[in-house]
Amino acid sequence: MKKTDAMLLALGLTLVALPAAADDIADFYKGRTITITSAGGAGGGYGVYALLLSEHIGKYIPGNPKVIVTYMPGAGGVNAANHAFNVAPKDGSAILGPLQSVATLQLLGKKGIRYDAAKFEWIGRMAETTSGFVVHRSVATSLAALEARKTPTIVGVTQPGAPNYILAALMPYCTGMKEKLVSGYKGSAPTALAFKRKEVDGVALPLDSLRLVYSDILKETMIAQTGFERARDFPNVPLVLDLCKDPAKKKVVEVFQVQEVMGRSYAVPPGTPAARVAALRTAFDAAMKDRDLLATAKERKLEINPLKGPEVQKIVARHIATESATIAAAKRAVGLK
Repeated sequence: MKKTDAMLLALGLTLVALPAAADDIADFYKGRTITITSAGGAGGGYGVYALLLSEHIGKYIPGNPKVIVTYMPGAGGVNAANHAFNVAPKDGSAILGPLQSVATLQLLGKKGIRYDAAKFEWIGRMAETTSGFVVHRSVATSLAALEARKTPTIVGVTQPGAPNYILAALMPYCTGMKEKLVSGYKGSAPTALAFKRKEVDGVALPLDSLRLVYSDILKETMIAQTGFERARDFPNVPLVLDLCKDPAKKKVVEVFQVQEVMGRSYAVPPGTPAARVAALRTAFDAAMKDRDLLATAKERKLEINPLKGPEVQKIVARHIATESATIAAAKRAVGLK
């Protein structure tokens, strides 16, 4: 056989294989239901984004499966991540919507973790997510006033290691404020309710949750926000990084900002067939450009700032590989053992 004939034959086989592979994906997903498991509760930021994704991604998956959302809050997102890694089907029918801290908690050695965030197959990110640290106006109207308080500012959090805990713990690390953390609240809703009832002086909540669900809290004093860039609608609120003048401390704070970059990301369990991972990534990317999804996001006041699955995969891998000395410093900074 001539070299040119062999090349044409190989090309022909490839062209035949591509539709065959697509047909296999369609055959698997036709009539099937995909379940997105949100590590956050219904109605909160995580749940709202997962619901939006479920409404649009199915039309871009070969076979057009039905897509539903279930909720598995608890243990700072560890319950849902453990379930996805060890129990959920590894066939492409189970998608995890983890808390943004899923990789950071592993990095910090949180107890109870039975997953490796770097081994999940990441299919994409819908939006970067930042949080705001808010206190009652009666408590303080500025950082300077907060630092001048002689009594500790009482801040409600869910549990050590959760994003709301991290932001709250970084405040006295970077500023001169005195603080007392009260943990044990079961999610954003009870924490916000405690704030509204003035059981606590302050809270640290995702900005999307504040915009969508707890907009009345935005009438109070926002002292700082997380992330590497200020949110467009809060340009005058400083970043926690802005409050850290010490370069060594700033490096530590940067470790925790990776979870803000992770934001509303989605993954499937390790072991999911590569062809189905690729199909889900392609469908996710297409959904992020869908006019109806973007219109609904605007209507629901949701930011869409997507990142492709392979990029999220790289971010997680780099984060997990953080040097041990920096990890130790980060744990000390927020009071984690």
